[in-house]
Amino acid sequence: MRALARRADVSFTTINRIEHDQLDPTFSTVEKLLSAIGQELALSRRKAEPVPSLADLTDAWSTDDTGQDQPDWTRLRAFTDYLAHHHDVSQAAVISAPDPSGSTFLDALLAGLAEKIADDCGFTRPAWTKRVPALARPWTSFGTPRMQAADRAATPPQLAHRNIFIPSASLWRRASDIEPA
Repeated sequence: MRALARRADVSFTTINRIEHDQLDPTFSTVEKLLSAIGQELALSRRKAEPVPSLADLTDAWSTDDTGQDQPDWTRLRAFTDYLAHHHDVSQAAVISAPDPSGSTFLDALLAGLAEKIADDCGFTRPAWTKRVPALARPWTSFGTPRMQAADRAATPPQLAHRNIFIPSASLWRRASDIEPA
């Protein structure tokens, strides 16, 4: 560090404090340090990646042959997978109220997702979720009574409170199981 300090014309104390996270270097200090090791700092601008929004998922459903609303699992899971790798944008992703989707099921599901994400990330639940009612009748996926009982047992409380019974693993995978975005 002393040799670097001499070559960069920066005090040893400054480098030591940077190394121990006691000082954030200025731009000019970073330039000096990089120059001393034969590197150059180059900055560029790029457009920020848009943050996905829960409000963009109002069309993530269809009706099956029996007339029951079915979610687009691929889109919903892609949303939760993205947030598993980008916790820093979770609040921005769920804060805006989605427009009514035309499916009381999806509206309740999106509100439950927003509440679970908020609870998991430790921020206040979005106010709009309070205005979305729970389903009048329970919604469960297809399966035997035993499978449906297992789904109920594995349902997050935020969804169960809304009368939607979907196991956590249907929407939330472990972050270690997801390819980085």
